[in-house]
Amino acid sequence: MKISFITTCDHNIGDDFVREGLKFLLRQHYRGRELEFLNVHKHSPISARVGYQRHRGTWSNRMLDRILPLSTSGDLIVAADLVVQSGAPVYWCHPSTKSHCADNEWFKPLVKRRLSQRNQPFGNLAAGTCQGYHSDGAEFCRCPKCASYIKELSALSKVTTLRDSLASTVFDSLGLSAPVIACSSIFAVDEYGLAPGGDDYVVVNFMGLGGHYDFREGIDPNRWRGEFASFYQQLVRQEKVIFCCHDEKEVGEAKGIDPGAEIFYPGGDFLAAMKFYAGAKYGIFNRVHGAFMLASFGKPAVVIGNDSRARMAAEIGLPHFFMGDVDAELLCDRWRWLAAGGDGYRERFAEIKRRSLDDYLAALASL
Repeated sequence: MKISFITTCDHNIGDDFVREGLKFLLRQHYRGRELEFLNVHKHSPISARVGYQRHRGTWSNRMLDRILPLSTSGDLIVAADLVVQSGAPVYWCHPSTKSHCADNEWFKPLVKRRLSQRNQPFGNLAAGTCQGYHSDGAEFCRCPKCASYIKELSALSKVTTLRDSLASTVFDSLGLSAPVIACSSIFAVDEYGLAPGGDDYVVVNFMGLGGHYDFREGIDPNRWRGEFASFYQQLVRQEKVIFCCHDEKEVGEAKGIDPGAEIFYPGGDFLAAMKFYAGAKYGIFNRVHGAFMLASFGKPAVVIGNDSRARMAAEIGLPHFFMGDVDAELLCDRWRWLAAGGDGYRERFAEIKRRSLDDYLAALASL
């Protein structure tokens, strides 16, 4: 059975964590069947074509994919028995910057065009939002373009699961429903049989904006850098601290906090990152999926962000905070909470994970 993921390739290890977790879940659902997994880079639909997998999303490649008939090459979507949109911010609406989820690169060429060839089942799994941290989802109701897209995507999906409560609020407002289940990234360790290592170091992750984008929520990057640096100087005096950087920009930002900092940068090696997280005590993150990977090993973390992705930490029992509200004092308070075990986090997470597995398998039953 061929399963093609609409994902990213050599792009973001957080996306890799999500996809690898979905592999484990699909193996549980299709237990006893031989599965072949294929990846299509969502930002470059031409990568679905055999022989074009390494092509990326330039204007010429987008035009070429539109012009070439699908019959001219083998195609990873057309050939699949099941197509899965692999966990991501699928729902966003920012009219002030003319950024709408309805305009994404992958839906029309990969789902509408290609699935019509064979009408295979399509799953939209671990889908989430990317709004401002304090959004109540009202933006979508005021935007016919995004509302129509979300309804169309939902109608084409044999199964949909959501990874944050804001996505559920958006669905409710549009007359739709889907279960909210902790992001599938927490199952990536199971795909590789990884177990917790020692408690050898504390992991921190720093992003200058507290996230990927500035959603005009009045954040002050200079203030955030100063507060984090003040906290870090206290932490590093008492703990072995390692910055885990998910991209090269974060490496530079970590060095800006401490030129002599110990840094782990796995590049695109998501398995090396998973093994690194296995050896940590606890962590403080801007990167949501760094916290989720640490949690996968029963280790507590705190998430600080500036958009709604940070709020998905609630689904695995972790605290999250808006970057603009965080200072060194709050970070030190959360440090003490983490060092004390995060209210028995290992035991709490075990129950969350057990329940999440049951919920995913119940949702996948519709396939």
